[in-house]
Amino acid sequence: MDSSRDLVLTWAVAEIINKASLVKRLESKKKLVVKFGVDPTKPDLHLGHALSLHKLRQFQELGHDTILLIGDFTTKIGDPSGRNSARPVLTDDEIQANLKTYIDQAKLIIDPKKTKIRFNSEWLSKVSYADFIKVAMQVSVQTLLEREDFANRMTSGHSLALHELFYPITQALDSVVMKADVEIGGWDQRLNMLMGRELQKKSGQPPQDVVAMKALVGTDGERKMSKSFDNYVGLTESSDQMFGKLMSIPDQLTDQYAELAAFLGSDEIKALPKHPRDRKARVAEKIVELYHGGSAANKALQNFNQTFRDKKVANHMASELLFSQESVLLLHAVAEASQCSNTHAGRLIEQGAVKLNGVKMMDPNFEIMLTGELMMHIGKHAFRKLGRRK
Repeated sequence: MDSSRDLVLTWAVAEIINKASLVKRLESKKKLVVKFGVDPTKPDLHLGHALSLHKLRQFQELGHDTILLIGDFTTKIGDPSGRNSARPVLTDDEIQANLKTYIDQAKLIIDPKKTKIRFNSEWLSKVSYADFIKVAMQVSVQTLLEREDFANRMTSGHSLALHELFYPITQALDSVVMKADVEIGGWDQRLNMLMGRELQKKSGQPPQDVVAMKALVGTDGERKMSKSFDNYVGLTESSDQMFGKLMSIPDQLTDQYAELAAFLGSDEIKALPKHPRDRKARVAEKIVELYHGGSAANKALQNFNQTFRDKKVANHMASELLFSQESVLLLHAVAEASQCSNTHAGRLIEQGAVKLNGVKMMDPNFEIMLTGELMMHIGKHAFRKLGRRK
């Protein structure tokens, strides 16, 4: 097997089911139908998605038929994978607004000329209740409830809504409709993708091979990178914002980002600077260069050094956080900015980790009037411009 095929089987891969089958398919020279799906729950694709997109690109370079599937229908259900509560329900307008830039963002990595763009509303919106019942009859409730995320929610007393049980079945239908040979997805999607294999078998199709990708830990250093956790680095964020977020990751994640986000080989990783800050800065610069070019990456490094070495607060490092009301409590602003609970936000304030326009804020019930320029600084590297939504 040549090096390009070997790369498909190894780079950033956590598990392949069934590897022997995929090797055989790759050696057969047959064009495979390879899909990667993403739900437009937020307007940004991020570095976590980039892993699967690069894997899709690798299949493209081998000449296979690749599909970027936009889950505009499944977004209405909400993927329950790895969650302890149901996702917020998005309106059709919110979904449409989010997916507007998805394709353009994906084109930063995949070859648009070799990519088929599909929306699963094309077929899922036409599935009748009777047809869905026929599909559901092929899936046991025991199988669904054996999932770790579902089991954990039930034993811990967290609510598990009926519609969430429908998600893996609905995603599996995508593979049946498209007659997928290979599905790429994050490790957290493994059980959903395996459901696709099962429904294909029961529909008389050869089961797809599943390529489960490694998970890139988010900027919080704890959970996988996710739009829902707001611990992500967006593919189209400005070079300064991207660099600043990357410098906020814990030192122990630098080498993971070097491999999975900067695509450095083992020898290149060994050659990185030994000092933790310099090592992280070199990796951040490499990642920013991939999406913005070398000049912008170097400028972002200079801006970052000026911001933090010279103790200046840089507007270009901050992302906006807008509210519909005229004022907001500090506690709620911090919770929204950090995508954390009020309890955790309260601890951040209590620890003196929150500043507003350079002033340390210690009262969680302080009312922030959303007028004028408001810069909130949380922790070492997180800046948010507060304002009122127009």
